[in-house]
Amino acid sequence: MNYFNLLILRFYCSFEDSVKEEIALEEVYTNENHVKSIQQKSKNVKCTYCNYRTTYKYNMEVHINGVHLGIKSHKCTVCDFQTAKKSYLKHHINSKHLGQRNHKCSHCVYEAYEKSTLTKHINSVHLGIKNYKCSQCDYQAAAKRKLRIHTETIHLRLRNHQCSQCDYRAATKHSLKKHTETKHLSVSNHKCSQCDYQAATKRLLKVHTEIKHLGIKNHKCNYCNYASYHKNNVSKHLNSVHLNIKASSVIIVIIKNLKGVF
Repeated sequence: MNYFNLLILRFYCSFEDSVKEEIALEEVYTNENHVKSIQQKSKNVKCTYCNYRTTYKYNMEVHINGVHLGIKSHKCTVCDFQTAKKSYLKHHINSKHLGQRNHKCSHCVYEAYEKSTLTKHINSVHLGIKNYKCSQCDYQAAAKRKLRIHTETIHLRLRNHQCSQCDYRAATKHSLKKHTETKHLSVSNHKCSQCDYQAATKRLLKVHTEIKHLGIKNHKCNYCNYASYHKNNVSKHLNSVHLNIKASSVIIVIIKNLKGVF
């Protein structure tokens, strides 16, 4: 091992140790706030800006700071990621920078940092289970986060993400990123070496290359040979082609669970 590689190894080890120490502190922080939240428990804490309700004042503070005030005090030291909750920062560091994705899906190439995340993936993508229902319409979501985004964008019409180059405001960070890429970035900066395609960003050029020239299709259907580069396309395919099969699979899972009860 040369001196340069040794420096890189020492840097990574020191970074990992600092992250582990930060995570340990987070556990103490979480436990302390858990006790505080129980002491401050109230059954009717309502947001003054929207219809959001919670049983804990601490949750309300996080909600107002993150959703309405845009305060994201917890920042990643490696990239530009910011969040209102420290637990989200912990999850970000582990999944994005330490690469700890030990829970692998048995149906596709998906890997998760937490077992609960993998369970949600299987329920939503492979079983079509959507436990979170909107109280204002017929919308159903597989994840609580998606239901929150739906409520904020459709019913509350929140637009908290402001474009730095124009008056456009987006409901989600992803929408703002797409707006910036398509409206404000020069298309001629990233050209495909195999065809005349031009992209606004390196990421879009990479996606183009993988789809058009490499034929990468990592997301596959469990019931037929259909495959796609985009996970959403597989979900649409399942809903349109194999809806009855998915429903039967859910019934089988329910029956198996009931056998363990009776």
